[in-house]
Amino acid sequence: MSNTVFFIALVCMSAITFVLRAAPTLLPRKLLESPWLNALNFALPLSVMMVLILAALPLQAAFALHEWRELLAQILALLLVLLVYARWRNVLVAMVTGVAILNLLLYLFS
Repeated sequence: MSNTVFFIALVCMSAITFVLRAAPTLLPRKLLESPWLNALNFALPLSVMMVLILAALPLQAAFALHEWRELLAQILALLLVLLVYARWRNVLVAMVTGVAILNLLLYLFS
């Protein structure tokens, strides 16, 4: 990628970020309090998290190479993270638990 293309992409991303951050102050309050925007604000974080989780799981590699151990370890660690977060509502504890359990399960399954 040339420097010109990189600079154009950087300017575009900066402009989009600025517009998105300035939108709450520029848009009328009536639009910001609309029911569809409230529903979007409620559903969007969970949707983004699900996309990130599904993108991170090696589903195609596990099905193609029959490496179920790694996939099973990741799914079990993910479920445990969900349970820990639901119980204590602490992101740091859930992340540390997830990393520790994933490494433990990968060690046990190998």
